[in-house]
Amino acid sequence: MNRLRQSGIDFSVGTLNFLANIGIMLPYVLILTKYQTTHSETFLIALVAFYISRAASIFYTKRLNLRSTTYLILSLVLGALGSLTFALTDAVGWLIIGSLLWGYSAATIWPYFLTVKLHLSATTEFRMKRLYWAIFAGLALVIGVDLLAKLSYTLTFVLLALLYLAAVPGGILLDNFTNDFYQNRPHHLHGITQTWRWILSVIGFAVIAVLTTLRKASVSIPSGIVLAIIGVALVILAIELYSDRHVLPNYKVRLLNRGFLVSLVLLFNSFFAYFYLGSGGMYAVFALYLVGFETGYPVFKALGKHDEARALRLSQISLVAGHVLLLVPWVGSYPVGLLLITLYVGYDNPTINETLYGSAEIDSDTAIVNKYRFSTYGGLLCQLAMFGLLVAVSAVTHTHILDFFKPSNAGNFWLYTLTMSWPLVLISLGISIGNILHEPKTRDVTRSVD
Repeated sequence: MNRLRQSGIDFSVGTLNFLANIGIMLPYVLILTKYQTTHSETFLIALVAFYISRAASIFYTKRLNLRSTTYLILSLVLGALGSLTFALTDAVGWLIIGSLLWGYSAATIWPYFLTVKLHLSATTEFRMKRLYWAIFAGLALVIGVDLLAKLSYTLTFVLLALLYLAAVPGGILLDNFTNDFYQNRPHHLHGITQTWRWILSVIGFAVIAVLTTLRKASVSIPSGIVLAIIGVALVILAIELYSDRHVLPNYKVRLLNRGFLVSLVLLFNSFFAYFYLGSGGMYAVFALYLVGFETGYPVFKALGKHDEARALRLSQISLVAGHVLLLVPWVGSYPVGLLLITLYVGYDNPTINETLYGSAEIDSDTAIVNKYRFSTYGGLLCQLAMFGLLVAVSAVTHTHILDFFKPSNAGNFWLYTLTMSWPLVLISLGISIGNILHEPKTRDVTRSVD
């Protein structure tokens, strides 16, 4: 009986670990696939609602002043409700609600899970068993059955909802394990009290909704209006950053740089790769990102012979070299440039987690959430710059915006290289050099964190 109970606990915690790692992308991929399969405006609306909820939630998730463990359990419950909604109905109103719930879960499950892991590592000897491959294999099997039986992913949505619920006992267990941590720390209050910031945020994310729709469907909006709303969004972004100038002031450039780099690789280049690598370009970019992200830290640690200053310097050289190679219009240098940039991201990610969490002047229960918050700022800046360039060049050359997102040939290679790729890479390079000049020469890191 005890063995059965322990197996159930291991499965619940392992499922939580699995969902935290795939929770930010898998719901988006499933809803996108559903839209691409049905070409239904209902699922396009649901996709946009999910995207906006995922982008916005990281900014407002700490407003109830609850424990990170409580937020983690809430994220699991809302993820289950969101997934179940897609399994049970095609009604647009319910799907919007489901998308909003699922979007919050996707945005917050990993930051809070990582925060709880760090709390546990600081106060207990608790270790989580990894069941990634077993759960992933089961999920892949269900998706295969779904496709063969033409069930429109209903079975997959149901299974995901059950996995979210199965992870809840694991979340409750982790909450119990962290009781001592929360009892021995001061209570910090967080919240936005300025009404004008809420209003600006609503306007800003409405702009992101418009831009997301333009990326997915043929919508006729005059270029001047689109450029104007992008300008408004950039102003709002600048105001928000200024208003948060006292939050993580020593790390803000580094986090903005991280967000811009991730969006440059995973958003812009997942589409631009078509003009270099053809229809398989998007998958190649994802593969390069995964390799770089997972191996960046051990690679530079090994090359630096476990000297932090040398490893940091090598990672920065890799970052700059990657940008330079992306400026070379040659298929041979293109994937190498992307890999060098993602190796830097892979090295920087665990070190920034450790630095923020271990900093005496930062609330450890919000450190990781704030990391993803400012990283999201950087990602939004990249998106706005990309759309601004794309709308401008589409207006001047009388091409359609979807020609970039859904190209039929590589005839516009030089057009998008000169007007989009090079400007974005140069902006990213400028932010990266500013970050290199701004940050200290060494980072005190004693262990790797996901």
